[in-house]
Amino acid sequence: MASNSLLKNVYLFKTLSADELDAVSAISQAQAFASGDTIFLKGEPATALYLIQHGAVAIQQSTRSGDSIQVATLSAGSHFGEMAFVDSENRTATAVATDRGEMLVISYAKLQGLLNKSPAIAVKFYRDLAHFLAGRLRVTTSDLSYIKEKNLTHF
Repeated sequence: MASNSLLKNVYLFKTLSADELDAVSAISQAQAFASGDTIFLKGEPATALYLIQHGAVAIQQSTRSGDSIQVATLSAGSHFGEMAFVDSENRTATAVATDRGEMLVISYAKLQGLLNKSPAIAVKFYRDLAHFLAGRLRVTTSDLSYIKEKNLTHF
């Protein structure tokens, strides 16, 4: 069972009431991790959403030459693994712990069951998820524009 204070501070659950947070908490499981632990690999089927209680996780991509590049470092209060909940696609990156810590794991199946049972939670969750993903898309668009501008100035 998860800590409601952690859930309340995670963007995806910030608009839920105390009772709604209790319902999410009931389907969450705490999981410890050590530095260097692989949480999931790019290409694997996605089955859960993760919330970091403490510690840090690197999100990594592979280059064409096979090198690994770190595209994000996430710490306490961050969540990851939410994209595949929406589209049921395989993992698009690898997640590796960079510090020892603990996270909450929310199974997609359990989350979907909760959302099916509680339309009020579903509306809030999907609205907050949409806002979060829109913000991430804006940052990505800005980053791509910056990279394109820099690449054009080098020719």
